[in-house]
Amino acid sequence: MSAIKNNTVLIKEYAAASGFDYCGVAKAVKLDDDARRLESWLNKRYNGSMQYMENNFELRVDPSKLVPGAKSVITLLINYFPATKQNTDAPKISKYA
Repeated sequence: MSAIKNNTVLIKEYAAASGFDYCGVAKAVKLDDDARRLESWLNKRYNGSMQYMENNFELRVDPSKLVPGAKSVITLLINYFPATKQNTDAPKISKYA
């Protein structure tokens, strides 16, 4: 198993053990298609009162500009409306976060 694949497996295992519902790892590259979709979404004012969504457009669509030298992006997800309540001993995470 290559070192990169081994690291990805370890990260995903750690995320699952930490209670995350999903963990994805992707290359830190400019997101051209997503940039066009985000620009269209913003132009339609779908962001409503969330004016901050218009800030730092280039950083939002190019992770290597947000974190110079980044090679990968790790995405972690937790279902914000689970069937059961959070463990009271776990760190508190708001439902919308």
